[in-house]
Amino acid sequence: MSVRTKFSAGLVSALAIACLLGWPSTAAGADETGSRTEGISFTFPQATPDYTGGATNASRFSLRLYGGFSRIGAADLNAGFDGYYELIELYEALGFGTVTGGYTPLKNGFNGGADVIYQITPRIGIGVGAGYLRTSANSLATLSIEEDVIDFPATATLSAIPIRLGVFLAFPLGGKLNLTADAGAAYYAALKLDATQRLEFDDGDWLEMSINAQRSSFANLGFQGSLGLEYMVSPKMGLFVEALGRYARFKNFETATGSNRNSDGDSDSTEGKIYLMTKTFTEGSWSMFTVEETPPVSSPPSTVFTEPKIDLSGFSLQAGIRIRF
Repeated sequence: MSVRTKFSAGLVSALAIACLLGWPSTAAGADETGSRTEGISFTFPQATPDYTGGATNASRFSLRLYGGFSRIGAADLNAGFDGYYELIELYEALGFGTVTGGYTPLKNGFNGGADVIYQITPRIGIGVGAGYLRTSANSLATLSIEEDVIDFPATATLSAIPIRLGVFLAFPLGGKLNLTADAGAAYYAALKLDATQRLEFDDGDWLEMSINAQRSSFANLGFQGSLGLEYMVSPKMGLFVEALGRYARFKNFETATGSNRNSDGDSDSTEGKIYLMTKTFTEGSWSMFTVEETPPVSSPPSTVFTEPKIDLSGFSLQAGIRIRF
C-alpha cells in the first residue's frame, strides 16, 4: 500500500467514525409526525454556554496542550545496542569472569505537544498538531576477570517530531465531566538516533563507539488513538487525562555515521547504513550494530546481517489542558 493510500485510508476512516457518532443527534431532529430533517446540520445550537464547550457565542477553535510518560517497542534497536552486554554474559556463562549490572532497554520516555482543533459540532472536531517524542536509556555493566575490571557504560536516545491530523470527540458524562477520544494519522519528522558505547579499563584506557542516524522519509506515517476524561474548570477551560495507543513502525534509517575513538587519540568514522550483525557459535549467539558503506554479505549460520526496523509503537499516559477561545 502506498504512503498516499495509507494516509488517505486513515483519515477517511476517522472521519467516518466521527460522522457515525454524530448521527444520533441528527436523527433527533425528526419531528414527532415522522418528518425528516433535510441534510445534516453542523450549526451550533443557540443556547447558553455550558461546560461541554458548545457555546454559540464562542469561537469554534480550541487549543490542547499535553505531556506525559511514553513507552515504545524498539525491539530491533535493543537487539543491536545490547551486543556487548550479551557477549560479557556469555563470557560469564563460560566461566570467564563475573558480570554485575547489565543492559537497560530503550523503551521509556516523554511525549508532549499541542493540537489546534476546529469544532464541526459541539462534540466533534478536527485538529492538527505537533509534538515531541523522546526515549532514552543509560546502561552500565562491569566485567571482572581476576585482577582486571572493565566497565561497559552506554547511552542511547531516539527522538521524533510527530505531526498529526485527527478527529477529536467529546461526550458529556454529566456535570463538568466529559469522555474524550481521538483518532488519526501522524507523520514522524526529524527521526533521529544517537547512541554511544564505551569500554573503560581499570588502567585508564578506553574505547568509544558511537552511532548517529537519521530518517526523514515521507513514508514515516503512523496512526494513533486515545481515550480519556476531561474536567471542565470553566466553559472555556478543561483539564484532561488520557491513554494513547500508537502504531508507528518504519524501515531502517536512511543515513548513519559510525565513529570509533580511543584513549590513544586514534579515531575513524564510516558513513553508510546501520546493519544488525548476529554471530552464532556453539556456545551461544550475540548481536550488535555495525555501520557499512555497502550492504554486507551474510555467511549463515555463523554470521547474519539484517536491516533493523524502527518501532515507535507503544502507548502514552498523558495529562493536559484544553482552552476554548
